[in-house]
Amino acid sequence: MPPPKPNICCAGCSKKITGREFLTCSLCNGVYDIECVNYSNKLFSIMDKEKKDRWQCPACKSKQKKMDNSNTPVGHRMHLNPGASGGDVGFSDESNVTLRRPLAESQQQCTSDEASSPVDDPLLATIRREIQLSVAQSVESTVKKYFSKEFSEIKSELAALRELRNSMEFLSEDYDRIKSDLKESQEKVGFLSKENSSLTSKVTDLTNRLNLIEQHSREMNIEISGVPESKTENLLSVTRQLCTVVSVPLQDTDVLTGTRVRKMNENNDRPRTIIIKLQTTKKRDEILAAVSRFNKINQKDKLNTSVLGYGGKKSPVYVSEHLSPYNKALHASARKAAHDRGYKYVWIRNGRIFVRKDDNAPAKQIKCHDTLTNL
Repeated sequence: MPPPKPNICCAGCSKKITGREFLTCSLCNGVYDIECVNYSNKLFSIMDKEKKDRWQCPACKSKQKKMDNSNTPVGHRMHLNPGASGGDVGFSDESNVTLRRPLAESQQQCTSDEASSPVDDPLLATIRREIQLSVAQSVESTVKKYFSKEFSEIKSELAALRELRNSMEFLSEDYDRIKSDLKESQEKVGFLSKENSSLTSKVTDLTNRLNLIEQHSREMNIEISGVPESKTENLLSVTRQLCTVVSVPLQDTDVLTGTRVRKMNENNDRPRTIIIKLQTTKKRDEILAAVSRFNKINQKDKLNTSVLGYGGKKSPVYVSEHLSPYNKALHASARKAAHDRGYKYVWIRNGRIFVRKDDNAPAKQIKCHDTLTNL
């Protein structure tokens, strides 16, 4: 098989075959690409030189006679023309009927054609089946391995999703329960808040009423502070002596009872306060007015233990209305606030507390601790 000339095209597909594998027909010398004549590279490589030299293209093979027809009735009337070109076909002078070659020559030609045909078609089919089977098995193994891994990951993710779903359901149930409890708690808090406001208002009202009652029960009492204590003391005599000093007559019938009360601070060394319960509020007001008048007259020597007849160190004696615990605490706070804010006067009248900034300012009543913030 001589190499093709440059730029020779395939007789089948008309493509250039320079540098590619090809077959040359032994009859028509046509050059064919092995792909056009359905030859594989493997089959082409195992063909020997003799087979390649005897190879015939499909067009030439299709023109060959397949069998002898000399024994037909027509054949007996024909004879072979010795002068026919190529010796293959002869024509009768009488009928112009084409005569076929003898059967032996036809069989020899078929044998030659079979020898030139690809004898390795079963091998190719076997190789093709083996390749297909190998590829199918490889693809199946690869697909199984791939999907097995993917399915394993999917199963793992599904298990995680199930756990997550269970957790979410559990959390959802807890959330619903907490939400319900929160709503119920909010309702209870709202109810308790209203009830607390109502109770606070009631407690404030009751506290004020109790304070009024306590103060009312003390309206005929006077409170004397700073009088030294003595085991043999007579509080009625002490009160009478005080009234004599401030020039107020006091009868025995004017005093109902007298006692000393416990100190709020046990560590305080001042003597306990004396509470004198009088017969009337009129007598109480007389004593308080007389004490105030005495202190104004004696600015340098106000009421003290010395003028009451007590020896030793001289200490002041104070006489005031007997206040309830609430009013007493309020009075102490009022005195401190008045001192801080520059108020000049703080006094008590009938259980009520008043303050005044100076001589020209109006008096202000202190009813509660909130009032002190507005001074």
